[in-house]
Order: sequence, then structure tokens, then C-alpha cells
Amino acid sequence: MNEFFLFFIGSFVSLFSIVDPLVAVPVFVSLTERFSPERRIAIAKQSSIYVLGVLLVFFIAGSLILKFFGISIEGLRIAGGLMIIGSAVEMLQKKERLLPNEQQESESKDDIAFSPLAMPILSGPGSIALIIGLTSDAKTFSHYLVIFLVIVLVSFVCYIFLRLAHIISQKMGATTMMSFNRIMGFVLLCIGVQYIVNGITPILKVAFRG
Repeated sequence: MNEFFLFFIGSFVSLFSIVDPLVAVPVFVSLTERFSPERRIAIAKQSSIYVLGVLLVFFIAGSLILKFFGISIEGLRIAGGLMIIGSAVEMLQKKERLLPNEQQESESKDDIAFSPLAMPILSGPGSIALIIGLTSDAKTFSHYLVIFLVIVLVSFVCYIFLRLAHIISQKMGATTMMSFNRIMGFVLLCIGVQYIVNGITPILKVAFRG
């Protein structure tokens, strides 16, 4: 039970940090100002469902994708670590998740639930790599169950954050959200470095033995 709990906490913190629904709050607010409250709730719900769907697809098919392309778990960890570090650096440097041209394009769209909210803001390459890495490391059915529960829980948290986006934006303010995102960015940076270490260590062991 203790191992189950620790694996759950580690998986949740890792996925929550890289998804970071708070980053989506200002984007959601700016893109949904022209919509009614009912439409905003519908978009929040649709986005969270899309996030759940994307992550579950790679949770189920991640190992098959690795085998199909001949990607080793070590290569995935190193590549995933680099992606996670890239996301962390963007958060620490206060870079926006959307480029100016992407922002303008999104403002003219009626359906923003899947793009850009679900992808790439919430369930981007970093979170996908993390899910595949977690499933590749899973050893028992309980591990797979934990990963599934974490995906569902993080998707639900995304819905809460998006539904309350306007309230969160007013109550927290830009400075508080920026500080929180920097903390999440540092946690994400540590996770990315650890992923690279976990990917390089087996390679070095084989090299030194040879």
C-alpha cells in the first residue's frame, strides 16, 4: 500500500506539473471573452475530455508505438526528459504557450476545445512522453491502475481550472500565477533531468561493462 501511494503521488505530481492547467487559465480567459458563460463551461468540459482521450490513447498504445518505431525505453526517457526540460525552461522564462500568430488564429476560431487548449497547451509532447515513460516503467497491474487514475484525476483538475478560469484570474492575479508557474517549472526541470539520468544510466552501465 505504501509503494502504491508513493507511485501515485510521484505520478500525479509529474503529470500535473507538466500539464500545468494554471498555464491554460489566461489563455482560456482571453480566448473565451466573446462567449457566454454556458459556452465557456461547455468548452472547459470538452477540453478536459480531449485531454483525457489524448493521454489515454498513449497510455494504451504507448508501448506499441515504441515497438513499431523501434524506440528503446532509454531513448524515450532521454527524449522525453529533453521535452520536459524545454517546457520547464519556458515556464521559468515566462514564455507564452502560444505564439502570437497561434493566438490570433485561435481568437478567430469558434471551436478552441481541442486546439489550442487540449493540444498543445495541456496535453502536449511532454505529457505524452511522460505517460509512455510511466507505462513502460509499470511492473504490475496496480501500477497501470495508478497511471489510469492519475490521468483521470489530472483531466478532472483541468476541467475545474478551466471552468473557474475567470475567477482564478481575478483572485490570483498575474503575479501570483507567475510565481506558481515558476515553482511548477522548477519541479518540471527536476523531473526532466531525472528522466535523462534514468535514460543514460543503463547505457553507461552497458558501455563500462563492455
